Amino acid sequence: MTDTPHPSQPTLPIRRIVQGRNPRTYFDPDKMAELEEGIRAVGVLEPIVVRPIPGTDRYEIIAGERRWRAARNVFGDGYDMPVVIKDASDETAEAMSVIENYHREDMSPAEEAHAAQRQLLRQRGDKEETARLMGWSPDVLERRLALLACTPAVLQALTSRTILLGHAELLSGIPPDKQDTVLEGILAQKVPVAVLKAQLGRYARRLADAIFDTAQCGGCAHNSARQAGLFAESLGEGYCQHPSHFEELTLQAVQARADALRDEFPVIRIVKASDGFTPLPLTAEGDLGVGAPQYTSCQGCQSFGCSVSAMPGSYGEVTRSLCFDAACNSQKVALWRKAQRDAQAAVAEAAGKGSAKAGKRNKSAAKSAAVAPANQTPQRVAAHRLTEWRKWLAKALMAEPQRSQRVLIALALAGRGADLREAQFRNAFERIAGQPGRAGFGVRGGLQRADAAPEAQLERLLQAATASAAFGVSTSDLELLLNYAEVDEGRYFQWDKAFLDLFTMSELESLAAEVGLKKAMGSGFKVARSGKKQEFIAALLKVPGFAYQGTVPAVMCYPRQPILADEAQNGSGEADEVEGSETSGAVAEPQPEPALV
Repeated sequence: MTDTPHPSQPTLPIRRIVQGRNPRTYFDPDKMAELEEGIRAVGVLEPIVVRPIPGTDRYEIIAGERRWRAARNVFGDGYDMPVVIKDASDETAEAMSVIENYHREDMSPAEEAHAAQRQLLRQRGDKEETARLMGWSPDVLERRLALLACTPAVLQALTSRTILLGHAELLSGIPPDKQDTVLEGILAQKVPVAVLKAQLGRYARRLADAIFDTAQCGGCAHNSARQAGLFAESLGEGYCQHPSHFEELTLQAVQARADALRDEFPVIRIVKASDGFTPLPLTAEGDLGVGAPQYTSCQGCQSFGCSVSAMPGSYGEVTRSLCFDAACNSQKVALWRKAQRDAQAAVAEAAGKGSAKAGKRNKSAAKSAAVAPANQTPQRVAAHRLTEWRKWLAKALMAEPQRSQRVLIALALAGRGADLREAQFRNAFERIAGQPGRAGFGVRGGLQRADAAPEAQLERLLQAATASAAFGVSTSDLELLLNYAEVDEGRYFQWDKAFLDLFTMSELESLAAEVGLKKAMGSGFKVARSGKKQEFIAALLKVPGFAYQGTVPAVMCYPRQPILADEAQNGSGEADEVEGSETSGAVAEPQPEPALV
């Protein structure tokens, strides 16, 4: 029997073979040692694949770098290495290298991911062609590309086999700035994949709990559905693995809900878990009720409002009818309880006497003993009120010459001539004296203009000078002068859109109930209240049969007080003249009005 001749196997000296663009960057030392032992025993049995390097006598490895490394270590550079020579382009060479390594199941998924990324770039993003060239299915390509969401440190740990593929798959779903920290914990504590999965699940956020539009989450790298569709290890579908981004989107949605309530309540509180917030419900009845009249008044208070939750499990929930002044609320609750006790005592006393008439009288007495409803006027309304009071006083002083003269004398006696306001008086002077546009400076200029003024208008001009002080006096002095001039608010107050625009919806409801607008509107009030603010305001301003003229809300009325009583009786004195000792709350002084009415 004769031997069948075989074609000779091409070989090349190892010195003429150089490394190629191998996607593999890590060579397991133990496995390399095993390979060297085998080569030492029988040599290299399977040829490596190389391609010529143009212009040289050298060849570049396409596939088989492990065998080349092992043979060089065992036999040195003179060893004749069996080779298969291929003419291949760069992209073909790398694809062949990846295919060879992939099917040997010895290449790191991280290395495969980088190779896939480079090939995808060469194919201008064509995933189908990239998968074909690499000999992969589209699913394999997607899984490898998804690993690129991992940080370099995580990919290196996967390449060096210090973590498992399951670790990397789970880490790919969390924010990059957290991956390296978690990786350190995995390496230090040798955390198994199952434990890591459980730990990450505690920090993930359920997309079903989101109050923002989750359509934007569909293609997000931190959506667990993406990992669930690609990897063996994932949290499953329906989770956001980027808690801080989830919280950011949630707060934006919560803020939007709060902003939508600006027309409804004067106070809107966004509540976070770290706030330790305890809501204080405001009700008319019940153990912590304040009574129906007071509750209506509280709706117009600057401390009335709602909360919007930014806490897990209740994102975006609105808790309405809250009081944000605990001390005031406690006082109102105590007053209501006392009124109820007094009423019950009156009824019991009447029953004991057996007199219906006496019972009726006692009930009436108990009712009259109850404290009238009160609230804290919102600062924006208080500032508007102060401006209006100044205008009303100026009008009243212009209408009553004798009182105007006495006020001027009082200001001079009190040394308050500085309260006269030049801007207001100058405008009034030009209109009354008929001297528009004439300039005058200092006392000389003032004398020239005064001397030219018609004699018939001198009294009127003195009134205007006095009336200008309405825009300069302190709030406490303003209230004194309003009382002295007996200013009738009903004569000057106007119901209009500008006034009602100052109030929130809850404040408007309180205001409407106070003046009788709610009752006059009947069933139409509830319909109007359920609409938008501007529509509600329009409805409030056109109620048939309601007496708008002369009806003044309490918030626009100045406090009545005796002003001509003896100083010893009312306790007034020089201290009351101090600027800023205001009885209606500290509000900013408005800018001077452009002209007297």
